[in-house]
Amino acid sequence: MSTVPKKNNEIIISPSTISTRQIAQYFDIEIKKLNKIFLEFQWLKKKYFLWLVTTELGVEKGAKKKNKEILWNRNILADKELIEAIKKTNHGSISSENYLEKIEAHYKKEGYTLWNYAKEKGIYNKNIHFVAKKQKEVFLIHCPIEDITLDNVLQFEKSQKEFLAENLVFEMYQVTPLYVMANFLLDEEAFKYLNETISNVSYTVIK
Repeated sequence: MSTVPKKNNEIIISPSTISTRQIAQYFDIEIKKLNKIFLEFQWLKKKYFLWLVTTELGVEKGAKKKNKEILWNRNILADKELIEAIKKTNHGSISSENYLEKIEAHYKKEGYTLWNYAKEKGIYNKNIHFVAKKQKEVFLIHCPIEDITLDNVLQFEKSQKEFLAENLVFEMYQVTPLYVMANFLLDEEAFKYLNETISNVSYTVIK
């Protein structure tokens, strides 16, 4: 992982298409599991029990086969049915406490100075578990375990402003609110908002 988490929507083949492999990268799901979902949805089907081809339902989603690769309309990234199926497939048994410990260790290993904000404050009132700092870069890290709604995102944006107002020392830093998730948790409205506005909130998946 780079030191600067990127919004996953930066994966691009062309202005309008994305491959199955890149969809799998985007949602951090194994490509075999993703193809299984496509088969269950009947967007793809097996031909001669050997390879995958598109169906009429798949074509409606913008699927087309080019050489040996299946390309999709990029709008599929916001498909509510697909997002819900991936969430169920990716759902793990990791506890919130264990995940927080894992993320704390991860960012320390990446060379960040970590402030366990939630532990010190004793509450998660500002949706901030950790403040991670490296040079002039600061991430306000929240590790949600439930779906992220548009209201959650708007509150996180507000939390950044409140945090800076209370911690003036960070005014000269590049401060980014960052969702760190074990699975992709953005609901459709939140996803569209983050990808169609100039929101400063970012997100990444770390299993």
